[in-house]
Amino acid sequence: MKDGRRNRRRAGFTLVEVMVAVVLVSVAAAAVYQGLFFSYKGMMRSRARLEAQGIAYDILWGKFNTPYEDLPLTTPPGESWATPEKSIFSTNGIVDYYILPQVDTNGLVERWEIVVQVWAPSNSVLFSVVDEGGTVLAEYSEPLAEYEVIRYRGDR
Repeated sequence: MKDGRRNRRRAGFTLVEVMVAVVLVSVAAAAVYQGLFFSYKGMMRSRARLEAQGIAYDILWGKFNTPYEDLPLTTPPGESWATPEKSIFSTNGIVDYYILPQVDTNGLVERWEIVVQVWAPSNSVLFSVVDEGGTVLAEYSEPLAEYEVIRYRGDR
């Protein structure tokens, strides 16, 4: 009978074994969480770039299809537009465009160079380096999307 009790007492894990198991599980969970976090951040960047390209493309072709008389002639930096309300960039993002006329020897506009750029918000965690206090340490130095097209006088 003593042997049966002794075996029962020794069955199970010691405190050290349980603590080692908990540490190993927490290290594995931290690695999985970090991988998921970086993949989510990459997915959000891709989504934002895709949306920026869609916004730039829509504005570019809107300007391309504007009648000649109504085309605003701007020089860089052009006019800044507020981004669409249901956009990732709606808070502080910037849609910038400029239209440069190319004049021929007679002084007539031969063609227009239309450029549209979409810039991420400066406070975006996805496209800038922000510290714990919310201070922007470095901003994204390039537009997320940029489209350029040349419209000739005969194009419609």
